[in-house]
Amino acid sequence: MTKVIHIVIVKFKPEVTEEVKERVGSEIRALKDKIPEIISATAGKNFTDRSQGFEYGWIVEVKDKNGLSGYNNHPAHLEFVSKNKPLIADLIAFDYEV
Repeated sequence: MTKVIHIVIVKFKPEVTEEVKERVGSEIRALKDKIPEIISATAGKNFTDRSQGFEYGWIVEVKDKNGLSGYNNHPAHLEFVSKNKPLIADLIAFDYEV
């Protein structure tokens, strides 16, 4: 079986506090307990000067391409997106198989 790695990196809007940014990361990690397709979920703040302004990122590993679809359409993920999308100025999402 081929796993899928889902990567998201974000630039938050200027008014978003560090506390809120950390909460978003915690919410991503918590999705692992709510969405069965997730194998692992990590999130963290960039610490280098190479990020071109992108501040935070997360990686979600799912079982396969069908698992990515299940993750994207799961009510817990849709709730996360609805709640946090207004905080984000820009993002890049990237998916690949391993």
